[in-house]
Amino acid sequence: MDLTNFKNKLEVPPSGRSISYIKQYNEFWARKLHIEQENNHHILDTNHVKDTCVQLMKILPRWQTYRGVKCNYEKNLPLAITSISHAYNDIRRFSLLEFEQIPDDSLRFMWENLGTVKEKQCLQRPNLNYFVIAVCKPLMFIWGQTLAFDSINRINIRNDRSLQLTESPQRSSRWSFSQWKTIMRDFQSELLQSPKVIDYCRSQSLQTFGTDFIVPYGRYLDLYYYY
Repeated sequence: MDLTNFKNKLEVPPSGRSISYIKQYNEFWARKLHIEQENNHHILDTNHVKDTCVQLMKILPRWQTYRGVKCNYEKNLPLAITSISHAYNDIRRFSLLEFEQIPDDSLRFMWENLGTVKEKQCLQRPNLNYFVIAVCKPLMFIWGQTLAFDSINRINIRNDRSLQLTESPQRSSRWSFSQWKTIMRDFQSELLQSPKVIDYCRSQSLQTFGTDFIVPYGRYLDLYYYY
């Protein structure tokens, strides 16, 4: 990844709806950092999960996470977020830079439970083939290490000739768990080969949130592949 291009895109002055989106994400992330810098506390533990669900219920529909499908996200999103508390605690200290070290069972559990929220009657699907944004937009907020992989992300990633991807991201809005894992490993590799981009992300975290305790690499990549 080229540092100059990365900086140019992330430092584009926001306008219109982008201002609101950036404000919502940063406020959510600042709360997460405040809670999780204290030992043994996290945003999905019993003391904080209710407030986290309230915030996500306000944010995710505005981010068009459940657009285009009739699903009862009002009921099923809080249930899904609560159910993944232990799995989230397993992965929350891992950044994208350590993606291959993350327990597979915890990632799979989160993928399945968040993915079913956008399904009719909250049904499981063969091969864990879910709407990718139904999983990745909530994860981008609570974990920060995945892109949203919305349609704009997917187009821009496919058009980025500099990326060395195992396979191009699916045009389809439905991805399997294994497809998501493959592209996440590819982005881990891309970042590890780009230490200047890593340093820049850390500096952005320090500038915006006052700490690089947890750096939301996925969110920064999401912005990069959005513009």
